[in-house]
Order: sequence, then C-alpha cells, then structure tokens
Amino acid sequence: MEQKSALEKAILEAGHKCIFYPKFHCELNFIERYWGAAKRYACENCDYSWSSLQCVVPAALESVDTKMIRKFAKKTWRYMDLYRNGITGKLAEYAAKKYKSHRCIPEY
Repeated sequence: MEQKSALEKAILEAGHKCIFYPKFHCELNFIERYWGAAKRYACENCDYSWSSLQCVVPAALESVDTKMIRKFAKKTWRYMDLYRNGITGKLAEYAAKKYKSHRCIPEY
C-alpha cells in the first residue's frame, strides 16, 4: 500500500508534489471542469484532422483563463463542504448551485 507508482516517483524526483484525488469523483476535482472547458473549445474549433488537432489543443488549454479556473475550484470546495456535512445526491447538486458564498454552505 505504501509503494509509490512509477508516475508518482517521476513527479517527486522532478521536484513536484503529487496529489491523487479519489477515483470517480469528478465533482471533487476542479481539473475535470478545466478539461471539460478545454474540450468544448477544441470541439468547436477543430475540423478533426490530426494537424488541426495539434494546433487546437494548445489553444484550447490556453482558452480557459485563470478566473474561470478559480471558479471551478470554488465550486469544488462547495461540493467538498456539502459532503463533509453529510449532504449528498440531488440536494448536494441543488445546494452547490444555489449557495455561492465564498465562506461555506449554510447549515440546514
């Protein structure tokens, strides 16, 4: 269990930190929202040839600005706060959309 994967070893040896999120919880990982926005841009601006894709992918990643990435992170924190308070399912989705406080989800 304590053995690190080859990917984790390579990242640590390069001097970076490696944080793995739980699998199948995309709402707890803001990078998934970032990828989604980049993929949307790529789909809208690509003719699906290899050369076009090579040009569009870097532009797609750059198309998501820092402000939007921060919004994605805030939404992720709202979901984490909800789950910590025992709120799940449809109620969690509703509360994450309705309450946009920068501090926390209100007590119920």
